Amino acid sequence: MIISVAHQKGGVGKTTLTLSLQAVLNPDIIIDQDLHQSLIILNQLRDEPLPVHRCESRDQLIKLLKQSDQGKTILIDCGGFDSDINRLAVAASDLVIVPANDDVTELIGLRHFNQVLTELSAEMGQHITAHVLFNRVHPNRKKFDDVDAFLSHSDHMRRLNSIIPTRKDFKTATAMGLGVSECKQTKYSDACREIKQLGDEIAQLLKR
Repeated sequence: MIISVAHQKGGVGKTTLTLSLQAVLNPDIIIDQDLHQSLIILNQLRDEPLPVHRCESRDQLIKLLKQSDQGKTILIDCGGFDSDINRLAVAASDLVIVPANDDVTELIGLRHFNQVLTELSAEMGQHITAHVLFNRVHPNRKKFDDVDAFLSHSDHMRRLNSIIPTRKDFKTATAMGLGVSECKQTKYSDACREIKQLGDEIAQLLKR
């Protein structure tokens, strides 16, 4: 099983989200494709390091991705940029999560990524659908009319029911290289509950 957290737009919280998701999804392999190698650096803060890998080439990535054929679960933090290696990760994924916020420029980023999915679908000869997650949004924000209107006409994107608001608990846990469900200070927080709900939704989608 391959799950990628992907968006060519930076600043939407891909790495923080991946770090908290790994704690509820328990992947066998985590791939850090961020240019800043944030997960690799954060991994050094942990008492028990995660199985984080960095791929510098398509061949290295393909070798790791093939381990999914052996029943291994792979979680990928794609960097905030468009590249052949990130497109390969997205194309190989069983589930693509696209973190998005309520910034005024969000529709521009989603339109660009929708075009990437359109091109990948044509190249692969199969329809690729990504799941948009509202991430790093105001805790009281429940409606996203502009983005929802766009998604209703998108052939390659649909919205997840889960919403991950901005919460200080993520910074607290991330500062120690931990997901919110792993950190003593945050494991009973709203942030932890919301991440676990997202994990449950992902699990249900992968069963379909």
